[in-house]
Amino acid sequence: MWTSPPRRRAGAAALVLAAVLAGCSTTPDAPTGRRSSSVPSSRLHASVNQFRHEEGTRQLKAGVTNDGRTGIRVTRATIAWAGFAFPTVRLPDDPVLPGQTAAFAIDYGRARCGRAPAGGPTLVAVVDGRTRRLPLHVDDPGLLERLRVKACATTRLARVASVHLRLARRTVRSGGAEQLPAAVVVRRRAGSAATVRIVDLDGSVLIDLEPRDGVRALPAVLRPADSELSFPVRFSSTQRCNGHAQSQSQQTFLLSAYLRLGARTPQRVLLPLTNAERDRLIGLVERGCGD
Repeated sequence: MWTSPPRRRAGAAALVLAAVLAGCSTTPDAPTGRRSSSVPSSRLHASVNQFRHEEGTRQLKAGVTNDGRTGIRVTRATIAWAGFAFPTVRLPDDPVLPGQTAAFAIDYGRARCGRAPAGGPTLVAVVDGRTRRLPLHVDDPGLLERLRVKACATTRLARVASVHLRLARRTVRSGGAEQLPAAVVVRRRAGSAATVRIVDLDGSVLIDLEPRDGVRALPAVLRPADSELSFPVRFSSTQRCNGHAQSQSQQTFLLSAYLRLGARTPQRVLLPLTNAERDRLIGLVERGCGD
């Protein structure tokens, strides 16, 4: 289980720990009649990152740290970069004192595919009623470009086929262990003819996801003449039953299949679950640790 980070935290290193804001589609405010901040842009530091437990989602954490001598108010912000169409986020009109960070969550929007974008990202923020364009420090170098490449690969695959899990309603026992049968289903979209291969699977710290018939069953192939591929898999407990593993698992349900579209590089596809399916898997883990 994980908890929401605090809303404000002193220091630049904590800027990504604080945010909880919804995005909106408006553009930054034009200058208002509010008195300009005495904090120069050189004393405002912008940063962005993605937490590990948010890996595979579209959510990033960003913020503006006030290294000036007086308080500021940051009311709107967005990321300007040619690789994604980012939304603008509205922040609470609260004072950000020296040493504090105005932090917020932001989803990246539609990826702009093709050539790698020229130029680095900036953060455009409305500070004390006036728009500032700040250099954006990316805590994980190359993060935005990696996300763009993945998003473009996901778009290409989605044009060819859909991918989802189909879970059985009841578990079975095999070799003395309880397992939940399932299938990774790849369904071709009308008009597509590319070959799609399932080349690997990935579970989590608590949940194993494996081919039902062993690794020799991979790759599983959706051929040009096929309309659907239903690849049998099985879930089981990893038997990580210590308290640390169970309490600190932040990606319990981040289950993945790796697919290759034609001759392209394999890409990771997250396999979403309903709440009822999550409950089924957690029951499997709990019973596995109780055996």
